[in-house]
Order: sequence, then C-alpha cells, then structure tokens
Amino acid sequence: MELAEQIRKRRTEKGLSQEELAKTIFVSRQTISNWETDRTYPDVESLLLLSRLFGTSTDELIGSDADALRRIVHDDAQKLRWLSWVATISTVLGIVFFVGLSAAWSDPSGVGGLSKGNMAGIAIFVPLWAIGLGAAIATERLKRKHDLVTYREIIAFSRQEEVPNSDDASFARTHPALLTAAKYLIGATIGAFLGILIYKLTSG
Repeated sequence: MELAEQIRKRRTEKGLSQEELAKTIFVSRQTISNWETDRTYPDVESLLLLSRLFGTSTDELIGSDADALRRIVHDDAQKLRWLSWVATISTVLGIVFFVGLSAAWSDPSGVGGLSKGNMAGIAIFVPLWAIGLGAAIATERLKRKHDLVTYREIIAFSRQEEVPNSDDASFARTHPALLTAAKYLIGATIGAFLGILIYKLTSG
C-alpha cells in the first residue's frame, strides 16, 4: 500500500529511527515496523499524530489507499463483532452443558469421583471452550492489528465510528507484549477458578 511507503519515506526524511518515531506517537517499535512493511496500518489517532509530525494531511499520507483501508476496516469491524459473540456464546454454552448434565446425570462413572454427567459435561465443555479460546485469540490479533487498547476504542471500531483519543493508553500501546501476557494470565486464572468452582459445586 502507498501508506506504508509514505510513512517510511517521511520518517527517513525527518531523520527518525523507528524507535524514535514510536516513542513520539506512543506506540511500539514493532508497530512502526508493521506499518512500514504493510502488515498492519495505523488507527485514526495514530494517523492524526503522524500527519502532525510530518507536517502533512491524513489524505496525503493515505493517498490512493483510502478506499482499500475503508473496506478493510469495515470487514474487520464485522469480524470483531462476530468473534466476540462466538467467544461469549461458546463459553456460556460450555458452562451450561457441564452444570446441566452434572446435575441431571449423577450415576458414578468409575473415573475418580466423577459422575457420568460430569464426564459428558466435560466432553462437551472442552471443545466449546477451545472454540471460545480460539475466537478470543483471533479477537486479540484483530485488536493489535488496529491498535485498539481501551474498551471505548473497541466499541467505536466495532460500530465503524471514529476511534476516540485515548491518552491514558500510552503505556499499553508502547508495551503490547506485556498487555497481552497480562490478559492471558488473568484469563487462565479466571478459567482455573471457574473450573474448580464448578467441580466443587457438582461433586459436592
């Protein structure tokens, strides 16, 4: 895309390294690299910061890529909504099936202290949980692609509205790996807690 070449060209003309540009507009160096190699592209806020820094308009930066970018944003916004629903529904269904089968089918299975209902519930819960996890991971990739950090940004993007300015998210933008690791750690902790709680409730 023309946008990638424009960013690389104007950064070079300014005598800035990718690291220096990243610090100036509150993103990571890897984000700049992704923009310049056409792997991802800036969100509205980043485009405005780039245009101010380079002394140009956003239209000049985007050039002939405007229509292509609009199509990509439209398609990805729809995909983000769909993935969010899949992650939520599959996880809820998994829990409902596990609890329902465990309560309705109490015959012992012969495997530890688990009932046949527990075994059947686990057999249904695991693939549904895996689907939900896959959708959640795909959602995180889309959020990174569009540099979405805060809840307000995600909602605005999913509605195809202008992403709001989020000065309070500068740390998250410059340390995306830490943010992702924290999310997975929190998710794993919540998952383990729910698993133990469900097991205690159904086996007691």
